[in-house]
Amino acid sequence: MTTRRVLIVTIPPYEGGVPTKARILARHLQRLGHDVTVAHYAVLSREPELCAPCWSWRTPALRAGTVFDGVPSVAVGCRFPELEFPYYHCSALWRKTIAAYDRHIAVGGNILVSNLLHESGVKHMTWAGTPFFEDRQDRQATMPVLRKLVDRVVLSPLLARLEHRLLTAGAPILCVSRYTRRRLQELGGRADRLHHVPVPVDLDLFFPPTTPASAGVIGFAGRINDPRKNIGLLLDALALARRSGTALTLKLTGEPDVTLREKVKEKGLDEVVTFTGFLTPAQLPEFYRSLDVFALPSHQEGFGIVGVEALASGLPIVSTRCGGPEDYVQDGVNGYLVDHDAKAMAESLTQIVADRPHRSALSHEARRMAEERYGLGPFAQTVGDVWESVWGDRP
Repeated sequence: MTTRRVLIVTIPPYEGGVPTKARILARHLQRLGHDVTVAHYAVLSREPELCAPCWSWRTPALRAGTVFDGVPSVAVGCRFPELEFPYYHCSALWRKTIAAYDRHIAVGGNILVSNLLHESGVKHMTWAGTPFFEDRQDRQATMPVLRKLVDRVVLSPLLARLEHRLLTAGAPILCVSRYTRRRLQELGGRADRLHHVPVPVDLDLFFPPTTPASAGVIGFAGRINDPRKNIGLLLDALALARRSGTALTLKLTGEPDVTLREKVKEKGLDEVVTFTGFLTPAQLPEFYRSLDVFALPSHQEGFGIVGVEALASGLPIVSTRCGGPEDYVQDGVNGYLVDHDAKAMAESLTQIVADRPHRSALSHEARRMAEERYGLGPFAQTVGDVWESVWGDRP
């Protein structure tokens, strides 16, 4: 095998599912012997010294560093970052960065970040999680009035057109779920260029506890302040279940913003909701093993990586019908799928917690599915096949 210099182009790799995907892919390619670098656009709020906003005469810059505990990285600044779409423009800085590598892969929530590779003219593939608008609509609802107006009238239409151009350009797209593949095809993507490639889970890292957790400990991991995660629904379900006599408690990763903390207080749940603070990837397995049931209350998920991590940890899942999780939550087999309804979620959580033999059966099936479908083997095979279709060799 020839060692390749691989550039993974992605969004800022700080939190959420996209950095998890980028980390998994980078580690996989490193294990195969390749030299891997992660490049991301620098955002004004976190790396202002690299950006050149409209009120500044500063020249955009780049900065080398590391991410994911030692993977080389490059942060690339741009002009006018406050307009957002310049993040996806292939500037001279980006062209110079891209030209130094011989294999290129874009990793994003949506496919927009792949425009950096598309404009540069290099062969590439993209690993994507969700269509642009479905990734956008909940965030748009929370924007200030003027920002929301600009987004609806100018930015979102521009970015939606860019998405369509990329979908029809023909570069292969790895879709994290059947839901994502179907939606991208409906938006204009070519069926023969859309490949189903779920996010794998490390089965040696995420595994069931030797001693089961206490009954009734419900959990969620993710960006709890993101409106798309719909934590309010889970709080409503928790309150309903407790009023009906089921002693549920809830553990949430991260730090709540003022709005979320007030919701917890308003519902009288201060004593039964615990916020763990931000957890590192190394801390997440123990978090899952401390739970009895995992809940996914999201409005929309392209995949829901935390759900597969929960499966591998032997956790039954109660999820809304929100897209990606419908690939791996089998109703009545390893968990339950419910509508966006607090009463339905409360009833499913209560059913699992109250019936311990049933909970054990769901747990067994959860782990079995993770082992059969979401290990590294199937992921490596499909990524290798698409790699070969682009560059003519195996990774």
